[in-house]
Amino acid sequence: MSQPSLRITHFEAQTPPADYVFDVWNPLEDEYERVPTFEDGMERVQRIAQAVREMWVSKDDRLATLNSPPAPVPGEEFAELRVTAQAQRSYDIRSFDSPEWSHFRGYISQAAERISGEVGFVLAPSLKPAPPAQRAQAKSA
Repeated sequence: MSQPSLRITHFEAQTPPADYVFDVWNPLEDEYERVPTFEDGMERVQRIAQAVREMWVSKDDRLATLNSPPAPVPGEEFAELRVTAQAQRSYDIRSFDSPEWSHFRGYISQAAERISGEVGFVLAPSLKPAPPAQRAQAKSA
């Protein structure tokens, strides 16, 4: 089953903010869609993943026609996050220096931070993962 993804492409020759481009792979349309911001891309990816999941639950025949994102363009500095359409979301990542998809163990916010760091994009503070909660230590007598 094809999964939506968010790709960040970095263009060093351009000046900010045009030096980063955000595209969402939409397997329902079989194309990348340009989105204005990283946040818009994250929201769009999750909406598409839900639509694909609903197709899977209803055993929609159109699932067989969905395609995965195309292979990366050689020489392009990018990082990409793919979201599964399952009830329990999981994430895969790839980038220009590691173009094959690899499973990411963690939360979507952590995967977003990882791909952002791959291309030097600074996430808004609201998107950065919170540090793990500290457990209370037992007092010794």
